[in-house]
Amino acid sequence: VWELLYWRVPGQSALALVGVLGTLGCLTQFSAVSVGAYGALAVLGVTLPLRLHRAALRALRQRPPEHPCRVQPDRAVGLSPEEQQRWARCLARHITAATHTLARLFLVHSLPESL
Repeated sequence: VWELLYWRVPGQSALALVGVLGTLGCLTQFSAVSVGAYGALAVLGVTLPLRLHRAALRALRQRPPEHPCRVQPDRAVGLSPEEQQRWARCLARHITAATHTLARLFLVHSLPESL
């Protein structure tokens, strides 16, 4: 942050200044919710094509897969029954917590929290 404030890296500092001034200019005309939503959409619009491009390049450079019967694993594949039960309990705990949180947010138990 200090490099941006003291203009030690002028290119990044100028980009940050333009971003902040652009955001403030948009806030004078539009609501904070719409500025935030369009900002998030702009970030997504830039990052999604880059991610898809990387995935396409990785898929094109991929070597042909080896025959599955040719490679034998050195150790047993799978989980013991105790590990399966432990993972199932952990997964059930996470699903219950997520369901409880989503129900509380969507049913507006607390207005500031839902906002």
